[in-house]
Amino acid sequence: RNFSMRCGTLSTLLLGAAAADESMWRSDRLSVRNESMALRYYLDGVRVSPWHDVPYLAGDDSATGRPLLHFVCEIPRGVSAKVEIHKSVPYNDLVQDVNKDGSPRYYTYSPSTVNYGAIPQTWEDPHHADAHTGLGGDNDPIDVLQLNEGSCVAGAVQRVRVLGALALVDGGETDWKLLVVDVDAADAPAWRELGDVPAERVNEVREWFRLYKTSDGKPPNEYGLNGEPIDAAAALAVAAETHALWGGAGRARCEFGGEPCWGMEARRSVDWRSAGAAVFALLAVAQLYFIVTAVQRKRRALAAASPKKKR
Repeated sequence: RNFSMRCGTLSTLLLGAAAADESMWRSDRLSVRNESMALRYYLDGVRVSPWHDVPYLAGDDSATGRPLLHFVCEIPRGVSAKVEIHKSVPYNDLVQDVNKDGSPRYYTYSPSTVNYGAIPQTWEDPHHADAHTGLGGDNDPIDVLQLNEGSCVAGAVQRVRVLGALALVDGGETDWKLLVVDVDAADAPAWRELGDVPAERVNEVREWFRLYKTSDGKPPNEYGLNGEPIDAAAALAVAAETHALWGGAGRARCEFGGEPCWGMEARRSVDWRSAGAAVFALLAVAQLYFIVTAVQRKRRALAAASPKKKR
């Protein structure tokens, strides 16, 4: 009886581990809470980082044959508050940026014309010269311009299709802007390639990000590649490189405001796929152990109960 109960429990755990491997980041398991003037992320009640723990990949896109990526919404369309993933606070909460005098930072040029955010598990390394611009990165996760008409919810995690990218150069640093759409939204446009995006929409966002700092007395931003966007395949290659840089040895150099970037030194991301496989293997070994132990006990019991032969 004990053997049956143990094996039944272990089987349930094995199935649970396998299921967690595929569904750990379902939206119903992830929650975002507004606590202490910050947006904090929890997975099944356990606090996690939107930068390091939300997976980079979000499955396959059947419409294009390319991978989907996860997108963390920081600034919804039509909002002026400059909210971002904070690189040095524990768990990288989403917080409103501040000016040098400590006051909250807002867009003064106009409210955001896009749903703005970042791709998790990416990093534009300042010490790595980008192949397209020849300049180092801006020390942030790669930026995203989500082009859906509707506004995203601050803190939301979406599955997005990459359509292209603009090579913004901000203060001598490479600051890529991925052009994407949320594929699960009711208003999701049927755009599959860069050429499907109306030219006026691309021009609108390109000019906005070129000029938005001028209202604060700063010079316009510039663009590499003469301001021409790259296509989806090239943009995904750029994103993949920033994902590799996030996981590379140079990540320990990341710092912000004189402090190390939280999660970029000793702490590694929670790889739920690898973790699920590891748990599955350990439980399989444990189940085998109980099976062998039970068989041995059964044999000993049978041997003890059988009548002994006379010599």
